[in-house]
Amino acid sequence: MRCHLCRHDGLVEFLNLGKQPLANKYPTQAQFESEDFFPLATLFCTNCKNVQLGTVVSRERMFEDYYYLSSVNQGLVRHFEGLARTLASAKFVVDVGSNDGILLKPLKEMGVKAIGIEPSINVSKIANDNGLTTICAFFDEKSVHDVERSYGKADAIVASSVFTHLEDPHSFIDAAKLLLTDDGRFIIEVEYIGNILRDIQFERFYLDRIFYYSLTSLAHLFDAHDMLITDVEHIEPHGGSLRVTAQKKAGGKSPGGSVGALLKEEEQTLNLAKLGAFRNQVDTQIAAFRKVLEDYKASGIRVGGYGAPARVSTICNYGSIGPSLIPFTVDDSPLKQNKFSPGTHIPIVPKAYLDQQGADVLVVFAYEYLDDIRRKTGGSYRYLIPIPPREVP
Repeated sequence: MRCHLCRHDGLVEFLNLGKQPLANKYPTQAQFESEDFFPLATLFCTNCKNVQLGTVVSRERMFEDYYYLSSVNQGLVRHFEGLARTLASAKFVVDVGSNDGILLKPLKEMGVKAIGIEPSINVSKIANDNGLTTICAFFDEKSVHDVERSYGKADAIVASSVFTHLEDPHSFIDAAKLLLTDDGRFIIEVEYIGNILRDIQFERFYLDRIFYYSLTSLAHLFDAHDMLITDVEHIEPHGGSLRVTAQKKAGGKSPGGSVGALLKEEEQTLNLAKLGAFRNQVDTQIAAFRKVLEDYKASGIRVGGYGAPARVSTICNYGSIGPSLIPFTVDDSPLKQNKFSPGTHIPIVPKAYLDQQGADVLVVFAYEYLDDIRRKTGGSYRYLIPIPPREVP
């Protein structure tokens, strides 16, 4: 099989998570029988250090009706408020995959000209209803020409937690170059494969996301389009991500020192030996998580979950964990409430259900927002991080 980024032959499979449902499609009970499952295997390119899935589900099917709302997560709200401040001097910002307008809102409040491009019909409607200009479309040559004709070229294009979803990142970059001014910035935020491997975050692999980038693979990708990475920084969202700034080579900007330092680090940390050790840890940790839940049940300890992010699907389907071990999970998004987790069908409920029914232990699936969850729940529970499984005070 050939690497989609550098066209190198000989991808190596390093993890197989079996059959998985679509992680961001939360079924109703009537939809249980019609759920589809697909193979979920991860492949490593030894040439550009890219990780990609072996199975690609069409993006149209994935995003036509979507259940993820960024703005219900206060941690992400704060993150995008910070990103907006770094864009304060921009003349025109285009936010690709703008969701419900989580970045558009603070930009509008700061007086920065900005629009969103969002493929999900239901989510883009929410943004527009809130006065945040959002074009419902995929980001491609057609939508770029429409934007340029109506608004002009952008000196900043942002794609946060979007790049990993792309079926064809090459055409996406070509579209960005058409819309970008010569000295403009193309800013992407991507989940970082280095963090996934270091922290055994196998739950980050699911069918929504085709690619899991290293800085090395991104450098290969942008170089193929006469662009170069001029800056990189580690950021907190999604278990640890990279914020990467790329610019046209013709713009004359040189890479910052952080770029060379991380590329050098990846020469040592991203290799087949590290991937083999990661694969062994995945099976160890999922077995340990299931054992903790079984011990709770045997001891009469009442368990609930908090959060229904996409990773719930990967963890619970690979570990065969359903409502017999986690009877419910709370989620603050109204789009997910009164539905079920994909595949294993754990009920998703509003926080009022937890307040009424109670629990002794909460499995914190959205663990990077543990502090927010503690505040919402009054800190009155025992909190379990699932992978690696550990109770935290």
